[in-house]
This record gives sequence, structure tokens and C-alpha cells, in this order.
Amino acid sequence: MNKLLKVKLKFSSEPGPNGGGVRNLRSGRSLNIEKIQQLIADLQAVKSYFLARKSFVSGCLIDVYYDDVIAKSSRVQQIFKGKRTSDESIVGARFSDAPAGHENHIITHYLEFDVIDKAIEKLQLIRSVLRDKLSDEANKDNFNIEKNKPYVISFNGYKGHTDSEIRGLIVDCSVVEKFDVPRIQELHSKENVLITFYKTELKTSEILQKVYKTGYSPDYYSYGENTILVSPSVFEKLIQEIPYMISMAVSDVSCVLPVGSKENFQRENLPIPVPKDEPTIGVIDTLFDRSVYFSEWVDYHEELEEYERNGIDDEDYEHGTEVTSLIVDGPRLNPELDDGCGRFKVRHFGVCGQRISPLRLMRKITDIVNANSDIHVWNLSLGTEQEVSKNFISFDAAILDKLQAEKNIIFIVSGTNDIHFGNKNKSRVGSPADSINSLVVNSVRRNNTPCSYSRTGPILSFYQKPDVSYYGGDLNEPIFVYSPNGIAKEMGTSFAAPWISRKLCYLIDIMGLPREVAKALIIDAAAGWEYKQGGSKNRDIMGYGVVPIHIDKILSSDNSEIKFVLYETSKSYRTVNYAIPIPKDRNNKYPFVARATLCYFPECRREQGVDYTNRELSLMFGKVKDDGTIEDINFNDQEKGGHPKERKSRNKQRKWDNTKFISHRFTPRIREKTSFADKYWGFSVTSKERFVSPRKGALNFGAVITLREIRNVNRIEEFKHACRLRGYIVTELEVRNQINIYERAQQDITFE
Repeated sequence: MNKLLKVKLKFSSEPGPNGGGVRNLRSGRSLNIEKIQQLIADLQAVKSYFLARKSFVSGCLIDVYYDDVIAKSSRVQQIFKGKRTSDESIVGARFSDAPAGHENHIITHYLEFDVIDKAIEKLQLIRSVLRDKLSDEANKDNFNIEKNKPYVISFNGYKGHTDSEIRGLIVDCSVVEKFDVPRIQELHSKENVLITFYKTELKTSEILQKVYKTGYSPDYYSYGENTILVSPSVFEKLIQEIPYMISMAVSDVSCVLPVGSKENFQRENLPIPVPKDEPTIGVIDTLFDRSVYFSEWVDYHEELEEYERNGIDDEDYEHGTEVTSLIVDGPRLNPELDDGCGRFKVRHFGVCGQRISPLRLMRKITDIVNANSDIHVWNLSLGTEQEVSKNFISFDAAILDKLQAEKNIIFIVSGTNDIHFGNKNKSRVGSPADSINSLVVNSVRRNNTPCSYSRTGPILSFYQKPDVSYYGGDLNEPIFVYSPNGIAKEMGTSFAAPWISRKLCYLIDIMGLPREVAKALIIDAAAGWEYKQGGSKNRDIMGYGVVPIHIDKILSSDNSEIKFVLYETSKSYRTVNYAIPIPKDRNNKYPFVARATLCYFPECRREQGVDYTNRELSLMFGKVKDDGTIEDINFNDQEKGGHPKERKSRNKQRKWDNTKFISHRFTPRIREKTSFADKYWGFSVTSKERFVSPRKGALNFGAVITLREIRNVNRIEEFKHACRLRGYIVTELEVRNQINIYERAQQDITFE
């Protein structure tokens, strides 16, 4: 087996392109008089609707229905341009209700009345342009500027407007289906409802005062600027009075626990050594029974309010104790799942009985994480029965994402369970398994097929969740845990997640790897050479695949493989290295197939709906061609100066997803790859912002690259030598050495 390598490359920064160039109609688009007439009528109707409500809100909330999943650069730019850009007026984004794979964008703006008036005037101008200049229709033939095209109509000076202004307006209108007033989907709930309002000039308290008018203000709990928790009756009042103001609404349903029933065995006091300097994993769960045999390994904190203690019984100690038993001593309870990671200490926070409101849970989690900054890995095996929305991230998942974007931590979250297991139509995962930055774990059976209670992604019709799968038990093949009553049989994603928490803690705290690299290693190991982007069987249920049992499978590779990790910071538009010295054979060709996995933890905005992540890191890896560009192994065409379709970029290149996996397909017929003169291989990460505001600081990323020699020749020493010749630092990640370093770091030093 070859050891995992850590390579410190020398990266350089490259600036972004200057300007956007000329705007042409997108492929298959045109614009005629009838379409402009309809769009003008839409704007006038929206204006009239809000004029009648001007005493409530001083502007207009308007939905822009697009004809596709639309890239940021292709959205309306000129129509709503005023003191602010169109981008700055966006307050929400969702998808249409079309079948999966055919959804289109609906972007919500908040605009002043004068901006709507000017937009109507602009569309009336375009109506005149179409009539006077383009025979009532703009199309590819009479509008687009292309190479070697003999003649293109100039609009410069037409009624005092520039050519770029008019062209921009025509392109804007060509991708819009209609304008309309936002309308929240109905939600019938017997529970309290979490409401998020569109961002306007009004504070939450002012909205409620205007609705009730009498000076009476109903009881509510505030969560941030625009989100409140209200009773069902208050929600009904708000949805009747101001449906256009409500961006998101979801029931505050209680978290639920595992499926199935357990079978207890006789209680045993199993022998266990005294804990020493083992790393600590944070567990946030139900209560913990201090009488179990491994209690000395657990630093227990009960986080219940006085009123929450009412009704607590013995069952409230089961789930949390069982989850922690796997983290401390899982391999002894399940020898066939011995991962080679040893035992771990646990700092267990008992936050609830069998149920808790997600909002109360997230308040507790925020306080707990802030007070325990020494813990890097947190296990959260709680979740809701209710499916997550197709159009926005759950409140609890958004809190987890925010914590991970701001702090050097990672949450391992169970994929939630379908309590009606066995159904052919799988339900979507429940919150907080829609957390983008967390590592979400589903369960598989021992034959690596989905468990009977498995739930499915994707999230927001696009983001891949769950991330990976592991063994969580199922009918006739349970996981053994330790409950307050002794050894028990269990099943559920709650009991798959702790195994991944163990592996991540080992990688981060013992092997000393950054969380970005550790997450990438877990996902890369699950995917292997079998995963096919966009086409793998059960992808929406199993994620990138099943994580190998033993940690050695993650920290090493076959003799025919070279596996190395990179860790760097994106500080500019492009972070790149064009000189990775991949070994060649005697014929001056590359006898390798390759794959790469990239992970990062971006900031997110829940109020932006389906456009949730703030920053995109686009990955390219492959041979450097004669023109100095990278021949990407996944044929990434986003950086070639063209305008690939946004739907294609999201599906194939995982645009806006914070995990990227690209790979050659390994087949028996694979052949060597021709080299380009004396060029090397290149690795490039391109940073793109969702919003027009300047880039907010640096963003760390971790990557795992694996090269497989097609003739099974071991070329790792050639690679290490070539890297060192170029001045790169190459380190073998030797497990024993890292354990010694970790143990020495835990020793107390006495000064005399």
C-alpha cells in the first residue's frame, strides 16, 4: 500500500476577466412585439396591486419568472437598473413547480415605485425599437453580433439611448416569461409556524403593528431580522392580510428519533481502560445515563430548562446514550465494523427528551458550540419527520451552516429516517439533514444497498444530500449499541453518523488535517472509481457512496495509485498551479487516470432561497495544453469565455455546490494520454460571488487527488522526486508518526 501524501504546491493568483463584452440573445431566444406588450401589462398590474397597498409598504415586491435555470450573468440587468443594480434588489429566489429537471428560476425583487415606472418606460422604448428597427422581432439573425457577420443594426442614439442599453434591455426581456406578485404557498399547520418575511424597509414589529392596526401585537419569538415564530392563528391572519410579504413558512415540528424497536440483552459491565489523551467528539442529543460502563469516557452536561424537566422518563436517556456508546466503544460492540480508530472521549450535551422544537435546539447548539471552541467534530443524530422544502433551507440547517462558515468545526448529521419504512416512494430528508456545510450520513445494509428507512435528496432540487452512507443497521441486521438497559439492537441513520464522526475526528485531531481536507478524504473514499457524476445508481439516497470501514483505506492507496492532498486559500479570482509533475512513461505519455475531490465551507443566505450559497469555487484539474490552459478531466467549459447553460453547469460541474468531484472513468480499454510538449498538469480553483458586493476575505479549500497507473506500476517515488525537484514540500502521512505527535502535544509541561 502507498501512503497518503501531503503536497505543498506553490500557487499563484490570477485576476478575473475585464468587462462582460457585448450581450447577445441566448441560443433559441427571440423577442417580439406581443411578448413586450405582455411584459408591460404585467408590470402595470404589479404596480396597481401595490399602489392599493401603499399605506402598508412603500415599494413593490415583484417575481421575475425566467424561462430556464438562469445564471447570474444572464439575469435582468437593465430593466430594474436605477440607483441600485438589479442584483442588489433581489430578496429571494425559488424554482417553479415543474417536474424535476425542468424547474425554472423565479427571482423576487423589492423595488421602488419609480423604478417600476422607469421599467415600463424602458419596455415601451423596446417596443418602439422592435417596430422601427427589427420588423417587430429581435432574433439571432438581425440582432446577434458574431465573428465575420457583415452587418449588425446599430441602436446607438435611438431616442437618446446607447447601443449597449438597448441591447441589454432586449436580452433581458428575451429570458423573462412574466412578472407577477409573490404569493406564498398554503401551509396548514396545527403547530407553531416559522415565518420569514421578504426584506423591506419594515421591521418585524412594524409589520405586525400594521396588520393588527389596533395597537395590539400578538406574541411571537424573533430569530434574526426577518424571521419570527408565531401561533397557527397568527399565521392565518398574516397569510390572509399580507401573503405577498411572506418569503418562507414552515411548521416548527419536533425532532424525532430512530425507527423500529430495540431488543435489550442482559446488562453487562464490560471492562474498559481509563481514558488518557484521546481526542474528544461533541455529541448533542437526548440525555445520557451516567451508570453505563463507559461513563468515565463521557463529560456529560445536561442542558435542560426547568420546565423541560417535567415529564422526563427513562426512555429519554436511551438514544443519546446509544449514540455516544458507538463513538466511545463502537468497534468492541460491533467487531466487524472495527475502523482502527480506537476509542474517543465524548463531551455529551443532553438537550432534550425524545422531542424538541428545532428552534429551541438551534439556540442551544449555538450556545454550546460557542462555549466549547476546543471541539472540532460535532455529532448530531436528531432530525424531523417533515420533509424539507424544495425552495428554501430549513432554519435549523441554516444555523448549522452559519456556525461552520464562521468556525473551524464540522457537523456530522444523520440523514433522518422514514418512519413508514419500506415505501417505494422515498420521502425527502428532514431537517437539519439539508445542511449544506455539514457532512450528512445515510444508512446502508451490509451489502451496500439502501436501508428500508432511507430518505432521499437532493436539496433545493440541486445540492447533493446526503453526502455519504455507512452501516446503520436494518431489519435482521442491526447495529449493536449500549443503552441504559444493556446491549441493544438498533437501526437508523442515528447510528450510521457516529462512525463517520469517529473517522473525521481521527483525521482532524490525530492526523492533524484541516477539516476541508478531512471532509474531502471521506467523500473521495466513498466515491472511489465507481462513482459517476450525474448517473450513479441511488445517488440521491447514498450520496457519493459507502465510506470504507477501516481508516487505513482512507489514509493509503493501492500500489498502483498516487494519492495526495492539497490545502490552500482562495484569495483572488483564480488560484492556480500549472506545474504538477505527473510521471510519464517511456513513450512520453501519461499512463494514468485521475480523480479529484474539492471541499470548502462557504457563507450562505437562507433568505436567498434556492440560490443559497454565497460563493462558488469551480475546480479544474488535468493536463496543461500548449496554449497554457488546463484540459479538465471533467470537460469543465465554464472558464473558456463562453456561456454554458446554468442547468448543465449545475448538473455536470456542480456549480454552487460546496463539494466538487471529478473523475476519469477507469475501464479495461483505457489508454495512455498524450502529453503536450514539456507541459505539466494543472490545478485551478476559480472563485465567483453570488452578489455584486466585493469578495469577503479568503476561503480555505481542501482537495484530494488520486492518480491510478493503468498498468499497475508503482510510480509514487517518481512523483515525490519530481515534486521536490520543483521545490514542493512532500510529506508522507505516516499514522504512527502522527499519533506520536498528537500524544506529545497532549502532554503537560511543568516549569521549574
